[in-house]
Amino acid sequence: MDAFTDSGELYSIRNEFYTNQHNRVKNYLLDSFSAENQLKVLEFQIRSTIALGEDASQLISSGKSRFPDNDGFFQLLEAYNDLSSFGTDSSTYFDDVKEASFELEAVLTALYLVKYEKDFEQATKILNGYIAKGTPEFEPYLLLVQLHLVQIDLVAANKTFNELKKFNMSDDIVYSVIESWINALRGESENINNSFYFYDELLSTDFEDDNQSKFRILNVLFVLTLQLQHYPEATELLSQIESIHPEVTGDFVANQIAYDYLVNFGSNVPDLLTKLRQVQEGHRRLTDLEEKSKLFDDIAVKYA
Repeated sequence: MDAFTDSGELYSIRNEFYTNQHNRVKNYLLDSFSAENQLKVLEFQIRSTIALGEDASQLISSGKSRFPDNDGFFQLLEAYNDLSSFGTDSSTYFDDVKEASFELEAVLTALYLVKYEKDFEQATKILNGYIAKGTPEFEPYLLLVQLHLVQIDLVAANKTFNELKKFNMSDDIVYSVIESWINALRGESENINNSFYFYDELLSTDFEDDNQSKFRILNVLFVLTLQLQHYPEATELLSQIESIHPEVTGDFVANQIAYDYLVNFGSNVPDLLTKLRQVQEGHRRLTDLEEKSKLFDDIAVKYA
């Protein structure tokens, strides 16, 4: 039996991981799973710990002792944990990866290249190279779709999404997550509404004081209401987000800037831009603004 099917023992923890319910993932007892699935459960728990902004060193250390034949696996997680916790990777692990040997290496290397090197091209190359090996693993597809969508390449995203369908996972929560991303980017009220309803249903989940995970869902709904031009609902969602005091991300501040232009005629944008520089200095919104400002200056000089 496939451990990931709706009757398999990894079904719940996997769905919770991919819908950002990271505290739930951490709270599982490893010994409650069969021996053959415990390493995958530990992977989800380590990655959830890192996603929550916590140091996973202790989990990794205990994993090394418990699963001594998986040195490469834990070396990878150790490198990613160091990056997330300290912003450094003394092992230069990811710089040395030219071709991924296993699924998690492909995924975390691509995430490293995007987050720390801003190298979308190489990240895409790593994922495509791994997918080309024909291994029946879906997370590289999931991340590749996301990269295409971030770059507003709907054609490539659709192509990868169609390839993902060979896994026969149309009833899977992960499939629904990807479909909701694509629907949101396609635009049109029906597509955006479908995405909204999906995330609104996710919000009904009990996040058990996991405010950061709840924030991620609220932030998506906030963006979708802006796309639908439902500004009173967007204002209400913004209040909900502020009430849980999340660790603010650059994307959220960028979304606030869009909201302020639409609702307040941009009156708070200067302060929000300052906030964005403090939260994420290299955010794409700031880069785009600098490029437009330089273009304007060049034109002004040319016609002065």
